[in-house]
Amino acid sequence: MSLISILVLLLQLVSSQSDVSSLEHIRAKITVNPVTALTAVQFAGRYANPSKELIKRIGPVLDGNNLYIFPDNTYVYCAWADIMPNTVLDKGTWNFSDSVLELKSAADITWDPNLERRFLAVRRPSHPKEILLVGIQKDIPNFAEEAGKDPWFALLMFARNRDSKLSQTETKALKARIMRESWRPDFMRKAP
Repeated sequence: MSLISILVLLLQLVSSQSDVSSLEHIRAKITVNPVTALTAVQFAGRYANPSKELIKRIGPVLDGNNLYIFPDNTYVYCAWADIMPNTVLDKGTWNFSDSVLELKSAADITWDPNLERRFLAVRRPSHPKEILLVGIQKDIPNFAEEAGKDPWFALLMFARNRDSKLSQTETKALKARIMRESWRPDFMRKAP
């Protein structure tokens, strides 16, 4: 076995252990189930933060973001605020395996989109059709720190909740509209 093959196997093992550890960090505070074995079509959707459920609890918000996971294994990540129109911050391709979503930016994303690259997909036992994406590097540690007396609220604060499914037939038109209305690469390159 070559040295490269051994290194690849070790990296896969460490990554797998990290994913299990991430799930256990959440489960130390609340009961969640991993989301597994979904096709690209079943997994596709608009994942929002804040979610509709969170907005019902806290009222109107001044900023947010949407991660569009398309069934053609591409994604578009947009953010908006009271002082910023909806803007594409990242786009590229995705892969979903063993409850983990991995994102890879397109070559024309030359700035830091401030988006995690790996997310754990979970659901609450009382919401069997739900998919929550929780960033492995930042969101899970932040959730664990903030869980306190209301861990369900903390989970909603940090997770992106799929609030709508996206079909193959609507993908092309929706992606074209998002890019037409919200793609501002000059703005992103000039941002500090």
